[in-house]
Order: sequence, then structure tokens, then C-alpha cells
Amino acid sequence: MKNRKINIFATLTLGLIIALAGCKKDDGGIRSSVIINNVPAVSTSIESTGSQSLDLLNLSGFSGKIQVSLYFQGATPPDKVDIVVRKNGSSSNVKVFKKDITSIPATLSVTAAEIATLFGAPIALGDSYDFAPDLYVGVKKYEAFPASIGTQAVTSNNSGIQAYPGFSQFARFAAICAYNPAIYEGDFVVVSDAWEDFAPGDVIKFTKISNTQFSFLNINAVKPLPIIVNVNPLNNQVSITKQLIGTEWVYGPTYKDPFMSVTASTSSVVSPCSQTIRMDVVYGYVAGTWSGTYPLILKKK
Repeated sequence: MKNRKINIFATLTLGLIIALAGCKKDDGGIRSSVIINNVPAVSTSIESTGSQSLDLLNLSGFSGKIQVSLYFQGATPPDKVDIVVRKNGSSSNVKVFKKDITSIPATLSVTAAEIATLFGAPIALGDSYDFAPDLYVGVKKYEAFPASIGTQAVTSNNSGIQAYPGFSQFARFAAICAYNPAIYEGDFVVVSDAWEDFAPGDVIKFTKISNTQFSFLNINAVKPLPIIVNVNPLNNQVSITKQLIGTEWVYGPTYKDPFMSVTASTSSVVSPCSQTIRMDVVYGYVAGTWSGTYPLILKKK
């Protein structure tokens, strides 16, 4: 047992000597021989005075403004930046928008025509375009949207800096069909009605109330009342607060105080590009609510 203890001690001592032999006096958390580049955090956002999205119904009116600035004031800026743009979140589809910007903060303007020319394709509904800087520090380039793991990425792409208040990794312009109240007034043709109050081809008149509301009548109610439709212009979802639509259904006097409601959802929406609307309607009367929702789809005449 004594010899075994001596052998163990000798082995541990030899290992310690070998380990110490590999150390240098400048070793610490980071060895002095390791070169670390100071890569600044650069925030890129959409300026509030410019267009916030690409409205397919008015692409010529798009005037985007991109603000590029140092997140930490007083930090050493990069030697220069290139502003690049990524389409639809794909790091394999990145184009250079502006090269060799040497002064930060900087504000850049962009038009829809420039974006379409850059990618060689028309802007389509659902497209998104992310603008961000490639940073140059010394002889090294740090990409905003690296195409591969082996490519050096801008440090501001890591999750830590993204969580900082007010930091924006990129400026994203999404292609949408913005709500236009002028479209949703006048005659609309019924495409389909799961409730079967209306037949395909029936015409319903929409009346504008405000820039986010319009109304129509359900002629299948006795003494019909205006049904008010609310539109959320931020996402084009529509809703109808539960409301009476007349004194009774035409089905018979038993069906008094008929009502309709629509809950805002991704399926109950206006689609300004196609000039259509879909509403998943809940129906009921004084005795209660009929189960399920019944899509009503209309298109402008």
C-alpha cells in the first residue's frame, strides 16, 4: 500500500511539472499573444420619417430611410461599412446596396425601383428586405449575413447585443397590400357564403364610416341594421363586435334579435391587392348562438 501511494504521488507530481512547463507568465484569461479586434456594435433601423413598408398598391410612393449608427456612443467606429440587403431571410441571397461608407451615423434613402433592380425581380406580396452593414476593421471584414459558418459574422448578430434596449440588427421592409378605405366602399359581389344567407353573385353595398370602419346590411334580417366592420390597418384583420342586425331573422318570428360577430384572426381579413374580404361569421339570436363559424367571402364589383 505504501509503495502504491508513492507511485501515485510521483505520477501526480510529474503531471504537474509537465502542465506547468506548458504555461507562460503572460497566460491569463486571454493570452497576450492572442489578437482581438475591437468590432463595434452598429445599430440599423428604419427612420420614422420614411416609409415603413412596401405597399404593393403604391410602390412608386415608397421612400425608405435607413439609419445606421453606433450603439455605444463614443466607441471607435469601423474603418468603413458596406450596406447590404438580404431578401426573404436568405443569407444566400444578399446584395450590396451602398459601398464604402466611412462616416457613421449615416442615413440612406432607398426606393422600390432600386430594390427591384438590385435583385432583378419585381417586388411580390410577402417579400421582405433586410438592410444591414458589413463592417471592415483593419484588414478583416465582418458580414451582417454570413452565408456559411466559416465566415466571420458581425458581433452585433449575437443574441446578447440583440437583447439590448433600442438595438436593431437590421432594417426590414416588408411587402404588403396596405389597407385602403377607398377600396372597401361601394358594391361587393358575394363569392361564397357558408351560412347561405347570400348566393354567389349577390351584391352587398359597403358604406364607409371612417378610415378603419365600414358597414353593410344583411337583408335576411327584418328591419336590418348596419353591421359595422372594424379593420386593423396594421395587419388587415377584421372584426365585428357582437351586434344586432335587425329585429328578427326572415326565417320566422321565433328567431328574434338576430346577431352576428367576427373575431379578428388571420383568416378574417381584407386583401386589398385582390380587393376581397373574408369574414368567419358567428350567428345567433335571442335563444342562443349557432355553433361554428361560417365564412363569408366577397369581392369588389
